[in-house]
Amino acid sequence: MRALAVRLLVVLIPVLGVILPAAAQSQESTAASPRSPVLVDHAADTLGLESPTLNLERAATQDAQSKPFCCDRRHFWPALGEVGIVLVIPWYFNRHVSDDSTAILSFESWKKNILEGMEWDHDDLKTNMFAHPFHGSLYFNAARSNGYNFWQSAAWSWGGSFLWEMFGENNPGAVNDWISTAVGGIALGEGLHRTARMIRNNSGTGFGRSASELGAFLIDPMGGASRLFRGEWSRVGPNPEDRFPEDGGTVMRAGVRVVGEDGVDSLQTSGYFALDLRYGDPFREYEKPFDFFQLSVQINGRTEKTSLGRLQMEGVLFGTELKESDKAEHVFHFTQHYDYVNNNTLETGGSSLGASFLSRYELSESWNIVTKLAPSALLIWGTESEYADFTKRTYDFGSGLGFRGFAGATHRGRKLIGLSYLFFWQHTLNGAVGDHLMHYLGAEAAVPIYKGLGLGAEYWLTIRDSNYRDYPDVTRKNPQLRVFAVWFVK
Repeated sequence: MRALAVRLLVVLIPVLGVILPAAAQSQESTAASPRSPVLVDHAADTLGLESPTLNLERAATQDAQSKPFCCDRRHFWPALGEVGIVLVIPWYFNRHVSDDSTAILSFESWKKNILEGMEWDHDDLKTNMFAHPFHGSLYFNAARSNGYNFWQSAAWSWGGSFLWEMFGENNPGAVNDWISTAVGGIALGEGLHRTARMIRNNSGTGFGRSASELGAFLIDPMGGASRLFRGEWSRVGPNPEDRFPEDGGTVMRAGVRVVGEDGVDSLQTSGYFALDLRYGDPFREYEKPFDFFQLSVQINGRTEKTSLGRLQMEGVLFGTELKESDKAEHVFHFTQHYDYVNNNTLETGGSSLGASFLSRYELSESWNIVTKLAPSALLIWGTESEYADFTKRTYDFGSGLGFRGFAGATHRGRKLIGLSYLFFWQHTLNGAVGDHLMHYLGAEAAVPIYKGLGLGAEYWLTIRDSNYRDYPDVTRKNPQLRVFAVWFVK
């Protein structure tokens, strides 16, 4: 139910943001002087003087332009109020729209939840590993958009998630929800916050300004709502100095996927669209959390079981230079990852922390070789399972280890050739006892055709080995070929 309620937030928050500023503007109009500006201006014209109304309007405009945008300091009460909105709307929807019995709250239900503690819940994997982290990003950005820095906003994500688990429903809180909402919300929240900041243009006016504010709102609802509450959607002023990173780019792919499965003769063909956003230069920008991050989204065609096929976020929490020479650079990053993958052959995802060793070797002024070695620890992870007898779920919860490796060639910052390997080992903590080992092997190549446009292809092999204590082991192999048109946007 909360997944539906999360979608409702996107509709109701802008309505509140429009009503409140409109009401404030109405009060200011009521309190204005009753004297007619037309008569005053006519008298000024008769005497050959400049219009007082024009002077007042110019002064008001200059005052609005000189007024700084948020935030020169932290705003606790607005942030708390927005977290309250994020908590109340899902509860109200569950209680009065969907008539969910878990939304019938009382002091007794709160006391019971506090005394009995948390357990593992039975929501589907998409709810736990996608909807809940998105909900956590709303808590995070309620604080982030009101003057709190990354680490302070992270505490709000943990706090908002805890309040919902203890007091948002009458059933026991879920420890997996608390962790995945908070940790996943931090990663998604900061990435979406910075992406929306690039879209907004404080110096813009008219339709372009409104379009930029609305577009940023769709990326970062809480940031957009905060700006609406403060009247910043129409205020003209300077943009933040760090609005854009020193480097970055976007790669968009649209094409066809041909997916097979080991032991199955037929192939499945479908269309897809993928977007990869690179924010910052990983070899230069890592002073503050998420000065460099990568966001990847894949939308599947109609033949797939779900439209959202992949959502991944990787952000640098801090980094340091290891070595630099005339032809090579080596850096270390401590990173945070959020992953969710869902297609006809595998559904898995979760949050992890990792160590990343990056190297860049210069071949010429245009060509570079880039390598990456990145072990990680899976904090909370879920993987689909064929055995739901124990938990009545179609997946297992657990923790474990991971590894991400890459080697490729770039031309003028564009990745044209690449080899990738990802490995995740999940030991089940709640579910069918056992271990899931997942391997992803990929090879890709793209050829520029005209300016930023090009053609490309990539091949992926996904292998899942699930070894169970009480059930037969399961192995699945899924090859996939993609052919696509690509657009590199600097």
